[in-house]
Amino acid sequence: MSRGHLQGSIVVALVALVALAALAPASSAVAEQRDALAVAARVDAEIDARLAAEKLVAVDIADDVEFLRRVYLDVTGCVPTAEQATAFLDSDDADKRPGLADELLASERFGLQLGRVWRDWIAPAELPSEGNGGNQPVEATRKLGVWLAEQLNAGKPWDEIVASIVQVDGNLKTAPQGLFFSLVGTDTGIPEPAGATRAVSSLFLGLDLQCAQCHDDPYRDWKQTDFWGAAAFFRNLQATFNGRYFDSVTESFGRKLGKGAKKTNTRDSSPNGSITIPRSSFENAGDVVAARLIRGEGVEAKEKQPLRPLFSSWLVSPQNPYFARAFVNRTWSHLFGRGLVEPIDDMRPQNPPTHPAVLDLLTAELIESGFDIKHLFRCLLNTKAYQRTSSSVDQRQRAALALFGRRPVKLVSADQLYDSLGSALQDPKLDLRTYDPKQSKGFGESSPVGDEYTEFQRLFETDENDSTSFTHGIPQLLALVNHERVSSGGPVVQRLVKEGIEPASAVETLYASTLSRRPTPQEAGEALEYVNACVDRQTAYAGVLWMLLNRSEFLLVR
Repeated sequence: MSRGHLQGSIVVALVALVALAALAPASSAVAEQRDALAVAARVDAEIDARLAAEKLVAVDIADDVEFLRRVYLDVTGCVPTAEQATAFLDSDDADKRPGLADELLASERFGLQLGRVWRDWIAPAELPSEGNGGNQPVEATRKLGVWLAEQLNAGKPWDEIVASIVQVDGNLKTAPQGLFFSLVGTDTGIPEPAGATRAVSSLFLGLDLQCAQCHDDPYRDWKQTDFWGAAAFFRNLQATFNGRYFDSVTESFGRKLGKGAKKTNTRDSSPNGSITIPRSSFENAGDVVAARLIRGEGVEAKEKQPLRPLFSSWLVSPQNPYFARAFVNRTWSHLFGRGLVEPIDDMRPQNPPTHPAVLDLLTAELIESGFDIKHLFRCLLNTKAYQRTSSSVDQRQRAALALFGRRPVKLVSADQLYDSLGSALQDPKLDLRTYDPKQSKGFGESSPVGDEYTEFQRLFETDENDSTSFTHGIPQLLALVNHERVSSGGPVVQRLVKEGIEPASAVETLYASTLSRRPTPQEAGEALEYVNACVDRQTAYAGVLWMLLNRSEFLLVR
């Protein structure tokens, strides 16, 4: 039996404890299980052993500058301020890296960043809409990210967060997570059992069931009855629309839904606790499939019994062989640029993890911690694997990338770039749209279709499935090179001039607030030569900042 099909938390825990016993005395394994530094050391031992077996060479640990900028962007979604950067770089505390990880995980920006990451994983690249692309739920999708951030910052465990999403019942005003079923349903936003099944299995279980929607999957061990057995739990979704767009979701039988109400599978006359395979699935259309947990048992449902709570109880259970592993793999992917299993939603025996013992260990650790999200992050941020440099010297080091012996170079996401630009310019309401709303009626080719944040997202969007893919081109380059709000230097330059900051200190501040480091002697000399040649300090400091913001070093996470 493959690891992906192990049943029960006892079996999962035993697998992880075997890995622990191989790396430390048996008497200390349980006591140290919640010690993030001890877990990190065990993870590193497994990775180092695999590298040695493959005759690959790991790169050195990154210097403080590289680590500082990386961990700020990964955990908070924004580069550090000049003050934060210099404080860390000047510290001689031997434990300053674990200390910084703890500090950032305790900040409000941790939830903000991870909430946006999961928001983008949930929401499709093109949001559902009415005809001609109208009434897209842009604001509601943002509120979903905000709701996720609130749960994360409140310390809610992952199982509780997911259960709240899957069992949601209510209006979006009080339950923003209800949008989940509209985003993953169809391109019209009407929740559907098939869309919910695909999304839940991919996002929360790491399973790719989509081919089994229409037929038995010839490449994976999934039957069509596996897909529709799970879909039966979402058959009774009912949604209301407020005259324009998705408004609420419920599974309460007999409730009067009011104007704009829609119910999924309205033509399905099979008993509650089952579902009829629709014509759109081609094969076996018309067959009735009983509700059945994925790789599990069937359930008995009363005539008007809601089914999502039954599915949710199994979904987030420690005994579920997929749930915790899927979250560990996605979290690893977020921090390392690729998962222990890749693609991250295709966890199966035929697609094994690069480091099985690492995945087993972290899965058991997550379960034993009560699905403590910050504890998992703390374990990973303290590994040598996370803290390695992205630079390489020889071919063996470059080849070590796939086995986490070297860090990948990632492109900052649109959210990370938006917040980092705003921080560097000290402009919290950064607007890079191509017209001034105060001076135009908004008509014409350059008229925006959204606010400043929406338009920035559309301009600088990245591949959410591959953070190492450089997707920027001419439009992005022109925006950063030519836009007045970048070239003028923003409020930060005005402050430096107003306070009479001397050129050497100003240049150092601008480097620290953008690249999270001090300039090299050569860079400092060139910058000061430029400043002294300019007609005034405003133009000079703006030019230095413009140069820094347009460097690849600012756009990349090394």
